[in-house]
Amino acid sequence: MRVLVSARNVAEALDAAAGGADFVDLKDPASGALGGLPPPGIAVIAAAVRAAHPSLRLSATIGDFAPDAAGAIVRRVHAVAAAGVDDVKVGIVPGAGAKRLVDALARCGASVVPVLIADDGVDAPLLEAVLAADAFAAVMLDTVDKHAGSLLQRVPPACLRDVVERVQRSGRLAGLAGALRADDVPALRRLAPDFAGFRSAVCAHGRAGRLETARVRALCTALRAAAVAA
Repeated sequence: MRVLVSARNVAEALDAAAGGADFVDLKDPASGALGGLPPPGIAVIAAAVRAAHPSLRLSATIGDFAPDAAGAIVRRVHAVAAAGVDDVKVGIVPGAGAKRLVDALARCGASVVPVLIADDGVDAPLLEAVLAADAFAAVMLDTVDKHAGSLLQRVPPACLRDVVERVQRSGRLAGLAGALRADDVPALRRLAPDFAGFRSAVCAHGRAGRLETARVRALCTALRAAAVAA
């Protein structure tokens, strides 16, 4: 299992890489669950990380949009992709417009990672729509309300395992995120996603606090030790 760490500036991105993160995801945690940084800021961070860690995979979020704003979302996807990241993460809330948004993202030409919002569980028709599209190399689950418990507390393990297995059977990478904690490592190992995303667990004083290299390193060490033990 690989580790995705969310960073909001150059210093945090470099610290995440130094701590052993496999993927660094650029976002603004102060602006929401998938709060987006401005594309010029993303470009500055991406350039700094590329200079120090040229093989590290970078993603960035676009920010929180209503699912029926497909045109604005696609424009933002293109702007973020042009800032120099490998993948663009787009949160998709179940409901009106979600299926049309999936179709628009599948046709947009950028490397998009759909992030299915699962605060109220996994929306089966939305997952089906994403898996029916050939354009996405990875699919994630995440939550919006970071104070209501982690994804693993909010969605039954059997449901999470089913989603992970279905995504993997479709030939895509499966990712889990949503207020995940260091003590979620054993459960994550049992679920076996391809990658897990962290912010709160690697920051002092919660997700709005400063990312710490030592916390990233300890988390990566714990996950890899669990993998060896398994």
